[in-house]
Amino acid sequence: MEEQVYSYQVKPLLIPGGLYLVIAPLALAGLHYGLKISALETNILRVIYGLTALGIVAVCVYGRSKSFRISDNQLVFGSLRGEYSLSPAEIRRIALFTTKQGKEIVQIKTKKQDYYLSDLYFPFPELMTELEQYIKENEIRTNFSCA
Repeated sequence: MEEQVYSYQVKPLLIPGGLYLVIAPLALAGLHYGLKISALETNILRVIYGLTALGIVAVCVYGRSKSFRISDNQLVFGSLRGEYSLSPAEIRRIALFTTKQGKEIVQIKTKKQDYYLSDLYFPFPELMTELEQYIKENEIRTNFSCA
């Protein structure tokens, strides 16, 4: 089977971040010229805006680097911090949860840490199919209906 890399979608992060980056300077200009706030207060708001813009850019860069794949019978999580592989022996349980908003979240439990996959990994339906096959092949404990 061909190895599929599932990348993290950053579009849901970019839209509100981009709106903030456009609207905040307009609001800052309105406060400065409309309400005649002092230069010190304006500079404080500029610093807050700059730090927030850097945070938005950092989250987008980190989100764009996140990926997931199933390779050589291991689950491989990738990001800027490097790749981390989970073998079937390390995995205690894989569970599927649904949030109140109807979004599906996959929880992968190990002895040390929990890992999560959401529908922000694209393409999510194919990821779920491949994960179900991985669960069947390795007889991992799960709450999936197929296993």
